[in-house]
Amino acid sequence: MFSRRAFLAVGAACPLAARAQQSDYPAKAIRLVVPYSAGGIVDNFARPLAQQMSEQLGQQVVIENRAGASGMVGASVVAAAPADGYTLLCTTSSHYLTPLLTKSPTYDPVKDFTPIVLAARAPVVVVVHVSLPVGNLAELVALSKKTPQGLDYVTAGTGTQQHLTGEMIALRTQANLVHVAYKGGSQALTDLVGGRINVGILGLSTVLPFIQAGKLKALAVTDSHRSASYPDIPTFGESGIQGLVMPDTSVGLLGPAGLPAPVVSRIDTEARKAMETPMVRSALKAAGYEATPVPASEFGPLSAKIYAMYQRMTKEANLKID
Repeated sequence: MFSRRAFLAVGAACPLAARAQQSDYPAKAIRLVVPYSAGGIVDNFARPLAQQMSEQLGQQVVIENRAGASGMVGASVVAAAPADGYTLLCTTSSHYLTPLLTKSPTYDPVKDFTPIVLAARAPVVVVVHVSLPVGNLAELVALSKKTPQGLDYVTAGTGTQQHLTGEMIALRTQANLVHVAYKGGSQALTDLVGGRINVGILGLSTVLPFIQAGKLKALAVTDSHRSASYPDIPTFGESGIQGLVMPDTSVGLLGPAGLPAPVVSRIDTEARKAMETPMVRSALKAAGYEATPVPASEFGPLSAKIYAMYQRMTKEANLKID
């Protein structure tokens, strides 16, 4: 049997051992789960960031694409992972939206995760096939009302902010828009660029090459202000629709709930350091991103605000996932 003194000694040693392990972090490869398909809006951000962080940390940051259920499959993996910093999530603000639209979500997007760093803005843009005879968002709304069957539009998935944007456009303008969901933005491009579907609400990084090639027309960014990287694309208000402003779409890193503060601080610091390097900044700009890092100390309270915002908007739009 252990004596009382031995028991206390063991108890005192446990926190010391835990702190020692945290100071050695990372001691092995880190799995960075991307809950969307390769080549999509989140993946295009995660890969250059992971490459640079691997160099800084001296351990590989390995991308694992776990697409499905509008990001919930990958998020569930991270929520159930040990809170040791070796399984992280790279996702968008839709992380706080999708569970609100699901009958039985397997996790709470706030309580079951540790916010680490809100890394960058990922502008979302309304685009149309070049053959569609519209020049701005107001003209698109007008055309949809003249089309008995409505105009189909694609997004990266049901329950994403892109989907909510389409529903809010329809709600505020009475546009006749019909949502067609794909598992990722890259998969939606095949039909959109081919003209089989004429409208898309997708990440700028996904559609930018096709805008530049003249195959798609950009009508508006969904944020409250123009993209600093691509300022030629107007906002909703500048496109002819007043009073409709969607919140900024952002991308960031989270871990499981209970992630130790030293681990959070290390990842936060290294991620923000990585975004200052020419390689990552160049990759982000080329993909249509704007690095606007928000540290963990601010990301935590902001997460709750984002979640409350989505609660209000989904109620207004009466948006549900079938």
